[in-house]
Amino acid sequence: MTDLYQTEIALEEEARGLTIQRFHKDHLKGTLEETFSETFLGSHLIGNYLIPYTQGISEWLKASNTGKAGRRSRAAVLIEKVDPALLAFLMLKAILNKVGVYHEGKPCSFTGLTIYGGGLIHDELRLREFDAEHTKLSRRIHADFNSRELTREKREEYMQKTFAKHDMEWSIWSKTEMVQVGTALLDVFRAVTGDIEIITEGSGKAKRDIVQPSLGLLQAVEMTSDHCEAMFTTYFPTVIPPKPWSAETLETGGYHSHHVTPYPLVKASKKTYRSILKARVADGSVDRVLRSINGLQETKWAVNVRALDAIEAVYARNIPCGKLPRADRKVPDPAPLSLEGLDADHPDVKAYRVYCFGIHENNRRIIGKRVMAQRAFHLARKFSQYDAIYFPHDLDSRGRAYPKPSGLNPQGPDYVKGILHFAEGKTLGSRGLYWLGVHGANCFGKDKLPLDERADWAKDNTQLAQSVARNPLQDLSWTRCDNPVQFLAWCFEWAEAHSLKDPASYRSRLHVDLDATCSGLQHFSAMLRDKVGGFHVNMVPNDVRQDVYGAVASVALEMIQNEPDEEKVALAKAWLDFGMTRSTTKRSVMVKPYAGTRMSCTGYVSEAVEEALKDGVALPVPREMMWEFKMYGADKVWKAIPKVVVAADGAMQWLMAVSRLVGRSQPKERRIEWNTPLGLPVHQYKFDTRSRRIETFFDGARIQPRITEDLDTLDPRQMATSVAPSFVHSLDACHLQATVSAAMDAGMEHFAAVHDSFGVHACDVEQFTRIIREAFVQMYEAHDVLAEFLETAMPLIAADLREEIPAMPARGSLDLRGILENQFFFS
Repeated sequence: MTDLYQTEIALEEEARGLTIQRFHKDHLKGTLEETFSETFLGSHLIGNYLIPYTQGISEWLKASNTGKAGRRSRAAVLIEKVDPALLAFLMLKAILNKVGVYHEGKPCSFTGLTIYGGGLIHDELRLREFDAEHTKLSRRIHADFNSRELTREKREEYMQKTFAKHDMEWSIWSKTEMVQVGTALLDVFRAVTGDIEIITEGSGKAKRDIVQPSLGLLQAVEMTSDHCEAMFTTYFPTVIPPKPWSAETLETGGYHSHHVTPYPLVKASKKTYRSILKARVADGSVDRVLRSINGLQETKWAVNVRALDAIEAVYARNIPCGKLPRADRKVPDPAPLSLEGLDADHPDVKAYRVYCFGIHENNRRIIGKRVMAQRAFHLARKFSQYDAIYFPHDLDSRGRAYPKPSGLNPQGPDYVKGILHFAEGKTLGSRGLYWLGVHGANCFGKDKLPLDERADWAKDNTQLAQSVARNPLQDLSWTRCDNPVQFLAWCFEWAEAHSLKDPASYRSRLHVDLDATCSGLQHFSAMLRDKVGGFHVNMVPNDVRQDVYGAVASVALEMIQNEPDEEKVALAKAWLDFGMTRSTTKRSVMVKPYAGTRMSCTGYVSEAVEEALKDGVALPVPREMMWEFKMYGADKVWKAIPKVVVAADGAMQWLMAVSRLVGRSQPKERRIEWNTPLGLPVHQYKFDTRSRRIETFFDGARIQPRITEDLDTLDPRQMATSVAPSFVHSLDACHLQATVSAAMDAGMEHFAAVHDSFGVHACDVEQFTRIIREAFVQMYEAHDVLAEFLETAMPLIAADLREEIPAMPARGSLDLRGILENQFFFS
């Protein structure tokens, strides 16, 4: 362990060093090119200074208009009609680009800085004047600049020639006036912040004034740099167990050295929240929460090298494989001849441009996905040398658990999950062999079959598994499965197990996952005892697996078949021919418990239609009618959802109404809060903001920086729309925590978890399925979560608004204990 501890410290130092090296290299380059203000760190510094500096300039301009600013009034006359925020933005760029705030460079002369800053503002005003007088030409010029990525000098040279061509003088301010403007704004910055100093160097003719950063500015840069470094930090898996979460580590995280920036248990949490959580930890009221998170991050994982070898080879050969990104760059179809000679504003020309943009945007996203895949494979190869690795976890504001390392972790896509398995194997036994077979069928795509039929499918396809395991690069049938890399990993184990005289004696290292049937709807059905919704999400005794997505599709199809509007009969017939399936409705139904909207429903149905067309389904209507076709189908799906998902809509509306009242009340706490059944506090706050764009042609390029300022008042509308999904997320997080905690009590040690998908060793699944159900039933039998939500919200609602609190939604007759008898609740 001592050797591994030293290895872990070295890995943490390596992760930190590589990250900081990249970060500082980026900013050194920015400084040398006088574009430090454009870097990530420079942008943060501007954001920190912009609002107080803008206010200072506004006050100075007001004082100048009253004559109180004395000799500065000449500068004020030159810029009195310019937006103070724009003045602040440009002058901050000048200060950060010229003053040596990050790396030491040449001394910054006072005169040079004032001319530079005043010149930026002067050029901005000249470009605005040109834009106002020659709008179309100006837009073409700047579009050309952006497409060619010209340097500032080239852009300025071109603009000066353009001005001359139009008989416009480029310079309307003298250098003296630029110095006056720059001096005035620099003086305001010093008065507001105190973060620059003017010193005198030399004597006689060599005497000059130098602007240098004060200690305050250097400290601001250092603090902001540390913050930005932390944002860029690369978190590696650990090779020894992470430090457990406890009262002593609530704000320091699971890593073992100072090389990793400390982080709190609940990310982005406020000081007030952390003090409340600390008190809960001290009195033991969230012990099961901490126990479960520690259980997740103490799970021993290892890299499945055989699966890694295969998927890297498939990736290198650009073979289609599930969601693994491919190197193919799509090329737009050539522009049809019919577009020749048409005006740029013609609808057909615009439509073709939109089509091309979609192709290029897809290519851009693919590049990002390939970078992520390569990072995952690189990290997997790096950590494949260790017998066990661990993934430190933290929580979001709702209690959902996430691994800190990105790229390689058990919550990744299929091609990442498939290259990880538990470090320690456990003997299958007869029931473990059964569940391992179910897992293989699930990965292949047979997850809608009854469980026994899935297990039989695995037995019937043993030869397939053996063929794939012998040579996965020759038998590529695994690449066409629903979850190909996880299926490949299953083939290796299934083949090895069946090479033994007794397959049940095999020591398996795979995690067998059990997925909820639309978790959000299960929670809403439970809290309101909704028998209709509960039936569709497998919460009542039933030997047949129910499919809520298919049920919504059936209701929508019935509406289509009985279309009363004669003008829409043609669209209805087209949908009947095209087919309304569970794939059409799935995503719309999934997001309904999380405040899904009619607009999102339209988007999801549209995507489902396009996916079906890619799979070879015939075009249902002429292309020019496709949008109308999609809108019609989305309308039917949206109307069908509440007929199947009865309780969710009422509960969401009630939660939104209560949250809106809290926002209108503006309580001192400036938040709405509730506690999960395991005692974890959840704070939700959405503040009003004041936001506006600054129109600028900085360096000859049109940019629109936005100032957004959080106000000290809650936004009732955002409070209402955000609470319902957060409330449900906090409940599914609580269910996971209760399940893992109970499983640890039963002696289990290894867990895979992705919010509403829980995994353990195959031999533990039989017991684990009961624990999942029992934890859910106990959670809702012991807690009326809506009543408890109202209890914590009531003190936050003003007395004169409490009469507007709507009645709680009525409860139905669902017997929660029926969940214990339904094998498909999680399967």
